[in-house]
Order: sequence, then structure tokens, then C-alpha cells
Amino acid sequence: MPKEEVLFKLAVFEQEINKLEQQMQLIEQQVLEMQSLYSGLKELEKSKEKQMWANLGKNIFIKTEILDKNLLVDIGNRTFVKKNITETLKLIEEQLIKLIEVKNKVMGKLQEIQQQMEEVIMEAQRGEK
Repeated sequence: MPKEEVLFKLAVFEQEINKLEQQMQLIEQQVLEMQSLYSGLKELEKSKEKQMWANLGKNIFIKTEILDKNLLVDIGNRTFVKKNITETLKLIEEQLIKLIEVKNKVMGKLQEIQQQMEEVIMEAQRGEK
């Protein structure tokens, strides 16, 4: 295999690996956010408190009174439904399972590309001899 072809293939593999690593980082960030949300809901579920600090976004909080523990949940396409904490926890668990499945697929693709890279390198080394 010509050296230029080897370098081209390796550059393509490197770009694919970089893209997949970025996807992995996003997935891992989403998993951490979902786990944090899950923990927060578990605490709310157990809590007898009638007040809490609610995050308005960008780490700005306001003290609020809890009238009931029903939640308004976005189930997709900006469709909101009322769910209790148990139902919401189940939804989060399902989303976590899906994220882990996607993460495993990305990891598999990464391993596949790394194996292909190794094969190209070994083939190029055999051609040099």
C-alpha cells in the first residue's frame, strides 16, 4: 500500500475517532445530569419539607413553597404532562438505559475503528519489508 494512501486512511480514522470521542463526552455529560436529577427527585420524594430552593437556571435559586409533589414533565416535542415523582423516576431510568445503550454502540464503533487502524498500520509495515 502506498505511503500516501496509508497516511490518508489514518487521517480519516483519526477524524472519525475524534468525532466519536466528542459524542462520548456528550453522552457521559447527559448521563451525569440524569443521575443528578434522579438523586434530587429521590431526595424530594423522601422530604417532608414544605419549602425548597428551586434552580431558575445558571445557578440562580429562589425559595419556593411545595404545594404538591406532582411534576410537569416534557415527554418530547415540547409536550408536557403531569407525573408524580415515581413515574418521573421510571422515565429517567428508561432514558438512562437508552443513553447507556448509545454509549455502548459508540464505544463499539471506536474499537472497530481502532482495530481497522491497527490493520492498516500492520499492512503498511509488511509492505515496507
